[in-house]
Amino acid sequence: MAVLISPGLRVQLIAGVLLTTIPLWLLAWHFRIRNPLFVSRHIPIHNAWTVDRETFIHEWTENQIGNPPNRSAIALLCRKPDIKWRPEVVMDLDDANGGIGNVRGNIFDFLSLAILTGSSIMLPSFQSRSAEDLSALWNGKIHFDTFFDTDHFVATFAAACPKMDVYMPSKDHSLVPPLQNRYQMPSMRQDLLEAGTPSETPSTPEEAVKNFNHWLSVQPDYDPKKTTLVNVGRTLWEGLDTRSLPAAVRRDFGGSLRLIPEVRRLAAIVTYNLALKYHLHNIDARLPYYTSAFLGAHLRTESDAKAAGWLNDETAAAHANYTGQTNAYLSQAVERNLPIIYVASGNATEISRFAEKAWHLHSFNVTSKASLLSDPDLEALQQLTWDQQGLVDYEVLRRSSSLAGFARSSFAFNIAITRNEFVDVNRESLRLRPQDLRREDVAFDDGFSKIWGRFPWQEDRMLRGAWP
Repeated sequence: MAVLISPGLRVQLIAGVLLTTIPLWLLAWHFRIRNPLFVSRHIPIHNAWTVDRETFIHEWTENQIGNPPNRSAIALLCRKPDIKWRPEVVMDLDDANGGIGNVRGNIFDFLSLAILTGSSIMLPSFQSRSAEDLSALWNGKIHFDTFFDTDHFVATFAAACPKMDVYMPSKDHSLVPPLQNRYQMPSMRQDLLEAGTPSETPSTPEEAVKNFNHWLSVQPDYDPKKTTLVNVGRTLWEGLDTRSLPAAVRRDFGGSLRLIPEVRRLAAIVTYNLALKYHLHNIDARLPYYTSAFLGAHLRTESDAKAAGWLNDETAAAHANYTGQTNAYLSQAVERNLPIIYVASGNATEISRFAEKAWHLHSFNVTSKASLLSDPDLEALQQLTWDQQGLVDYEVLRRSSSLAGFARSSFAFNIAITRNEFVDVNRESLRLRPQDLRREDVAFDDGFSKIWGRFPWQEDRMLRGAWP
């Protein structure tokens, strides 16, 4: 005999079932995403959610993008038969300055000259930035290990270029008194001359070697029987045409400048906390970059950029100031479907403005290194200089899902060129000539990184002269 259930009782039964099953379902879902044995097959099992913090940090530092360099590839430069090594001639980079982008360019030009001329080097140093005035870049010499891992650099060149001695600066930063005159390297970028781009006495690498040899021979205080220290003036992306070299040489020579361990550790912690805070399940510390995780944006509107006139630069068109940069970056985040934006900036006020704008317009979350760290990690960050804090951003942005930057910034442009080499070598865009990656209002776009605005002087030199 059928049992009739009244409508009121039926509603009560359904409500009871829902009230019982929904909490159980939510508990099971939470358990699945936190337990690696029950992670969905669509979510990578090995990620920031399934390893502990110290394991993530270790894997991050052991698997840096482009790391480790194959020293035999660098040796292709150092063991060319036409190089005549004379270790008693020691070059010292005299006036490198700026942030990480420019300093890397200065050092790599200097290293190229030293190798081609068969010279030894003083471990490079560079000028510090004033903490009170970010546009003041001549605040005294600082050591190589302010930015870079000395042990890694020395070991790399000891193995790849055994005939090039690397001297550590003494207390007064001098091996012997330097020659009275300072050497200024001519540009080696024959491609700039061929392209009709103005440059300072463009030549070939072979002509640059002849130029230095002649200059040295006519110096009144040069004695070929003694150790000679030569102060060398900086150049910026005027050294070797990197695109004329094998890809392995480009990657591994560029990888010789690894950032200091404390910066890389903080970057790993920032990324680990980013993954946990925003429930990003595809951040694996072993990978060179993360698909569909977050947009990395370099908001370059600090006081030194304003003082240099970058924010009203007509050649950068609509992408120069805060409004232009943030509009471009948000459009890129929408295009890439990346509602989490990690912003690199030394201006906390502008970061807050950007966060409010992104949430108001698109309900996107904007975060930064300082907001992703807590004591004692935040204290460790605050003890770093302004440029060193930027190195943490440099590391995080290199692995972002999509990079957004501004054409005036060598910081963002360097990251884009590095990602172009390492992210996915099978992509057709990576085999294009560098100049083919430019658009009317975009200096660089390879599908992984977009540099908004235009700055022809820097584009012409960086696209073929910067090392990844």
